[in-house]
Amino acid sequence: MDPNTEISNENERLKRSNNPGGDLHPAISSELFWDEEHRRQSLDVVFKRAEDHALNAIDWYLHAKRSKKNCAQFLRIGMIGSSAIAGLLPLLSQIFQNQLSSLSPAWTTVALGIAGVLMAIDKFFGCSNAWMRFIAAEHRIRQALHEFQMDYDIEQSKWMDNLPSSEQAQAMLSRCKAFISQVDTLILQETNEWLVEFQNAIKQKDEPAQAKPILPQ
Repeated sequence: MDPNTEISNENERLKRSNNPGGDLHPAISSELFWDEEHRRQSLDVVFKRAEDHALNAIDWYLHAKRSKKNCAQFLRIGMIGSSAIAGLLPLLSQIFQNQLSSLSPAWTTVALGIAGVLMAIDKFFGCSNAWMRFIAAEHRIRQALHEFQMDYDIEQSKWMDNLPSSEQAQAMLSRCKAFISQVDTLILQETNEWLVEFQNAIKQKDEPAQAKPILPQ
């Protein structure tokens, strides 16, 4: 196959690799050519591969962030509303005691119970925490991507006749490798934070069940 066709096919594959909201998949490497004629094109392919790796991660976090945001806001609004109702019911019962004579004080307990359940759901499933984690992770990856893109532009400005030397190409390949590793590290960092939060939620859930009642002597 002609090297230009091979590199063109690789570029088309990278354009189709974005999968917003889906799982992150590793890119499939293809043969590249590093002779002087094709060095620039091959370097662009590697740069695009590294760039798309970050863009796919950003798209995933943006999609996941929206669902967690909606869930967290729904639970928080429910908690605030239930707590407010629980606080207002006794006052309303006193102010309008003639009109609301059938209103039972037990509804205050019900409202507080609903607020507690919503808080427990948010705590166990980590909607609010995940929302914050995804915002932070997306911001860190986007910041790293901007630095990587700027570094590539700076390196291009050093190329004679817009063509990199062998040493310059190797240096940029090392930068692409470091950037991909940096993105993976940021994803792993966010995943580890989720694991710690989930394990703590499981531990807190199991503690009441493991507690043994103290029998009177």
